[in-house]
Amino acid sequence: MTSPSTHTVCIVDDDVQVRRFLVEILASIGLVAEEYASGEDFMRRWQPGGTGCVLLDIRMPRITGPEIHDWLRQQSPDVPVIFLSGYADVPTAVRAMRLGAFDFLEKPFNVQQLIERVNAALRLAEERRAGSRAVTDDWRQSLTARETEVLDGIVSGKRNKVIAADLGISERTVETHRARIMEKSGANSVIDLVGQVIGSKPSAQ
Repeated sequence: MTSPSTHTVCIVDDDVQVRRFLVEILASIGLVAEEYASGEDFMRRWQPGGTGCVLLDIRMPRITGPEIHDWLRQQSPDVPVIFLSGYADVPTAVRAMRLGAFDFLEKPFNVQQLIERVNAALRLAEERRAGSRAVTDDWRQSLTARETEVLDGIVSGKRNKVIAADLGISERTVETHRARIMEKSGANSVIDLVGQVIGSKPSAQ
């Protein structure tokens, strides 16, 4: 069964009628929508990890769609963004696509096109998640047996000295293994490393 997170579409538009229209369309094909009335509202309430894609209006007061797009790319670059644009906004939408937006849709919407592009964005989001999981699995498979033991100790929160005593090796050897683990994982810190390991474990059924 597909994870509910891959079905969640965020709608960021200051026009309540547009938001309601989009919610109805998405609900008709079994998708869950979250509404945000402004860029500020989205930046304040949005939580990473539960979004399949974002439908983002280009023209909004105070914080514009492209500004939100730039912010979202820093927060969660894997989330596909579909810009919602009026005719006059098409050049802006095209520029946004060059910076990584998934697509743009002109108002008034062609319902079938909207459904097709949203579904395509959701498929891309799932592919990106799967690719991320595959990368995580790959580096763990490249560990030696000893590096795996050291990693288990790190994830358990043990100090190098304790890991060394448990495994019957020197503390310096533990430090060497630890450095290799950090290099293979691409982690920037121990917290990042532990997050990768925990995040790659399958949840309990």
